[in-house]
Amino acid sequence: MTQAQRFRDLLTEQYRALFNTPEYAMAAARMTPEALATRMTDGLISGAANKDGEGIKRTCKALGIKYTYSSIKSYLKG
Repeated sequence: MTQAQRFRDLLTEQYRALFNTPEYAMAAARMTPEALATRMTDGLISGAANKDGEGIKRTCKALGIKYTYSSIKSYLKG
């Protein structure tokens, strides 16, 4: 399993929990946690995604990654 896959899998778990909250109701109505996690992980690798969400914040904390674009991108490409 690559680091990007590990990140995506953990992010999916975070989104599953967050989709039950009002803040993520709109996302939950549009896509699955898996689809959103894949989209965000790919976006973080390419530089097209915004990291400022609770799911990514929780994922970084769980993996011990600094909550910065450069640290996240470095981890995902590692």
